[in-house]
Amino acid sequence: MNRHSAQEFLKLFQVYRYENQLKFYQERQIEFTKAQTQAISISIGLIFFAAAAGALASVSESWLKVACLLVAAIFPVLSTAIAGYSVLYAFEQQAKLYQDTINNLLLARSLEPDIQPELSDTDFIDQLDKYVHEIEKIFLAEQGQWGQLAKTMKPS
Repeated sequence: MNRHSAQEFLKLFQVYRYENQLKFYQERQIEFTKAQTQAISISIGLIFFAAAAGALASVSESWLKVACLLVAAIFPVLSTAIAGYSVLYAFEQQAKLYQDTINNLLLARSLEPDIQPELSDTDFIDQLDKYVHEIEKIFLAEQGQWGQLAKTMKPS
C-alpha cells in the first residue's frame, strides 16, 4: 500500500467507520440517559401524587375519598412497575456502556496518524495500522460487553 492509498483509506475509515460509529454511540447514550431520567421522574411523580392523594383521603366527600384512596393504592404500584421496567431494560447500564465506548474512541483519536509530509511512508502506514487496530479493538470490546450485560438482564 502506498502513502496516497493509505491516506485515502484513513479518510474513508474516519468518515464511514469511526465517525459513524461514534455518532451512533452518542445518540444511543443520549437515548438511554433520557429513558433513565424519564423513568425516575415518572416514578417520583407517581409517588408524590400517591402521597398527596393519601393526604386528601381525609375529606368528607365519599366519592372524592374513594378516588383518593384508589390513587393512593394504585400509583405506588405503577411507580414500582416503571422502576422495574427501567431495571429490566438496564437503561443506566446501557447508557454507561455507550459512554465508556465513546470515551475510549475519543482517547484513541490521539493515535490518528499524522499526514505530515516529513513522516516516512513506512512510519505513516505503521501509525495507520496501529490506529485502525486500536479502534477495532474498542469496537470488539464494546460488543463483548453486551454479552455480559445480557447475562445480568436474564430473569432468575
